[in-house]
Amino acid sequence: MKKLIGILISFSLVMAMGCTETRYFTSSDTSYIPTYLPNENCKLVSFKPGLEPAGFNGVKWETELSILGEMKLYRKEPSHGGIEFYLKAGDAYKLRNGKLVPIYYGFWRGKFYVGVVKTEQVSDWEALKESVFEKYGVGAKPFNNQEEYLWIGKDVTMALRYDRYSKAGLYYIRSHTMEKQMN
Repeated sequence: MKKLIGILISFSLVMAMGCTETRYFTSSDTSYIPTYLPNENCKLVSFKPGLEPAGFNGVKWETELSILGEMKLYRKEPSHGGIEFYLKAGDAYKLRNGKLVPIYYGFWRGKFYVGVVKTEQVSDWEALKESVFEKYGVGAKPFNNQEEYLWIGKDVTMALRYDRYSKAGLYYIRSHTMEKQMN
């Protein structure tokens, strides 16, 4: 069990460091550098039977970008294996408070790999967290001092994270199968 918790914490730390913004390392403001204190009581959380996502918002994992209509390139991430993020016309994630926020669809080599939702206000983060918890339950909390939750399934990793410094929330779901192809 301790080995499993160690793996979960290590994985989360790698993800957190890989997803942190460069401001932590390039800014002269050193008042905020994230510190992660492991939650030794953390237990791996998977999805309830039948609830592991086979994709995100109706787009199945490995769906070819070319068959999806009305996708507009948002950003290319060469540092993350060449993932390209797209926005789908007329598509948004409805928060618990009724606000609509963009959904970013990430593709690797033209195949769907990850779905991402970002918030920029505390109230939107709270609404996002409530909606995710309502649908999937509360995820594993690998750190005592960070607002971060993880769900690990057979083919899906899902994370929900809040950055107190920027007041930004991040919710993503990604495919293990696609991730293995990337390595």
